[in-house]
Amino acid sequence: KCFERIASLIKKTAAYKHIRIVTVSADIFANAGSTIVEELAFALSAGNDYLARLTDAGLTIDEAARKLRFSFAVTSNYFLEIAKFRAARMLWANIVKGYNPEKECAGKMMIHASTSRWNQTVYDPYVNMLRGTTEAMSATIAGAHSLEVMPFDASFENPTEFSKRIAHNVELLLKHEAHFDQVVDPAGGSYYVEN
Repeated sequence: KCFERIASLIKKTAAYKHIRIVTVSADIFANAGSTIVEELAFALSAGNDYLARLTDAGLTIDEAARKLRFSFAVTSNYFLEIAKFRAARMLWANIVKGYNPEKECAGKMMIHASTSRWNQTVYDPYVNMLRGTTEAMSATIAGAHSLEVMPFDASFENPTEFSKRIAHNVELLLKHEAHFDQVVDPAGGSYYVEN
């Protein structure tokens, strides 16, 4: 019954092309300590399960796939995180292709990234600032559609105004000073990342 209600909601929001209403939360696995490969495998498995259940509930593959979004955590493993997002997009397109969609764009993966929580330290919280910045950078280089940078003190206290401002400024720095919003694929053609 749950998936029938979700399918009904998807049909009601069909006119809103860019709104994704079902989130596959892979960040739960990463923040619980899974590896990058495990997070990716669990996310793709859960996404495939959503597709199977939603198509069983009466949706076409095009309708179901276009309403899914994936939420990943980004860890400090800089280059592997970039590769994870690139691999996720390719693997997801192959999964959706297996359902024979009418349009190829149904296989496009919408990715939300958030900086990880499991590697935050209490003893030197300013190191968390550096981790958050590099994690955010790898997510934007990898082409995440949206990004959430956690305040550096969020793991051990209610974030202060300063830590919230720094988290927000990381995103602004990547956009306005590094100009990552103006590059289509910054890691494209990189031998190291591609391999």
